[in-house]
Amino acid sequence: MPEQSDERRRFHRIATDKPVVIRADGVQHTGIVLDVSLRGLLFAVSDGWRPQHGTQAQVRLRLGGDDCCIDMHGAIAHVDGDHIGLHCSAIDLDSASRLRRMVELNLADRELLERDLAQLIAD
Repeated sequence: MPEQSDERRRFHRIATDKPVVIRADGVQHTGIVLDVSLRGLLFAVSDGWRPQHGTQAQVRLRLGGDDCCIDMHGAIAHVDGDHIGLHCSAIDLDSASRLRRMVELNLADRELLERDLAQLIAD
């Protein structure tokens, strides 16, 4: 788990309880997002799904109505009980804009957001 703690130092995480739909290996799972950052998210599922590290997944984080969501593609970074971490490898422009706005509103500090964005670009 050293990678996880390193990531937490580089990217600020925003606590939330938004619903999420995960698609992996042709199966759909539902859950709740526990926190989100510019680099990925941590979610919990209730159906007992325990993916392997590196499993590719698509997630849709619902922010409000059907049209307002954040879509990410990525790989499972860690599994701890029913908590699953996803490392984002691709995000569309609209989703990236919504995620940036969500982080910006919750950080309440533009400098922290700019530092996270600079780190994301440097990676």
